[in-house]
Amino acid sequence: MHDAIVSYPYVPRLSASDEKVPVLALQITLFPNKGFSIGCAAHQVALDGKSSILFMKAWAHLCKNSPYLLPAELIPFFDRTVVQDPKGIDIEYLNNWSSMNQADGGSDSKARCMEPFPPKKVEPNSARATFTFSREDMKKSRERILSQLDKVSDKNDAEPIHLSSFAITLSYALACLVKARGLKGDEKMMFGIAGDCRARLDPPIPTNYFGNCVSLHTGALMAGSVMQDDGIIYVARKDAIPVGVAGSARFDVYGVDFEWGEGAKNVEVTSIDRTGAISMAESKAESGGVEIGLVLKKM
Repeated sequence: MHDAIVSYPYVPRLSASDEKVPVLALQITLFPNKGFSIGCAAHQVALDGKSSILFMKAWAHLCKNSPYLLPAELIPFFDRTVVQDPKGIDIEYLNNWSSMNQADGGSDSKARCMEPFPPKKVEPNSARATFTFSREDMKKSRERILSQLDKVSDKNDAEPIHLSSFAITLSYALACLVKARGLKGDEKMMFGIAGDCRARLDPPIPTNYFGNCVSLHTGALMAGSVMQDDGIIYVARKDAIPVGVAGSARFDVYGVDFEWGEGAKNVEVTSIDRTGAISMAESKAESGGVEIGLVLKKM
């Protein structure tokens, strides 16, 4: 655990303007006799988390292999025409972006401004930590949830619930997070979860599509229900979970091998201290486990 701002000197910033903005910025920081860090900042209009990890894996592959050839799954696919948009969602996004720009005092000439919104300031006295939700934790939580659901569900009417590792981990994290933040029972918690759409489009597009191909799911829950003893059961039964999530346990971030021996010691998503989200990654300690990163104000 450490102060949230400690990580910021090791992450680059995108030097943006109205007319142009970098897609990606990298910063390598050397710690004498202690290794180094790789900081990465990406413009999410141009690429999503999956594309960022694709870049890192391709870079690592080229560093450790000769001749410098990428396997097919690591060659970025740039063809935007594969994304079909018969209902004109792209225009809706552009209009929405334009209206937000003008609401912030921008002019019509800045309607297509590419400069990101100014980042929120990190709340003072914030601490960052990473916790491991083990495979055994996952198993026990799944058994507990299914056991409780059997007691309250109508077996004739209830549809079977799919308890993915993502849903179980996030349900547990949320129940803890509501209590840690000290929310009142009548307060609502908003949520936003981005889902990868590559395999969900019709027809599906390549998994190595390099760009932004996500859809956001939003909603709200009452904090009081989550704070009950069976709060994790309550959350798991919902179609949506009220907290933002950055990253994914399927990205295989610890599998990015630059041939540096033991691999990365730790992976952080620094932006969660400004967005209020939690981060998720596969556990480095064991297969099937999940790492949960979060930032909270110190007591």
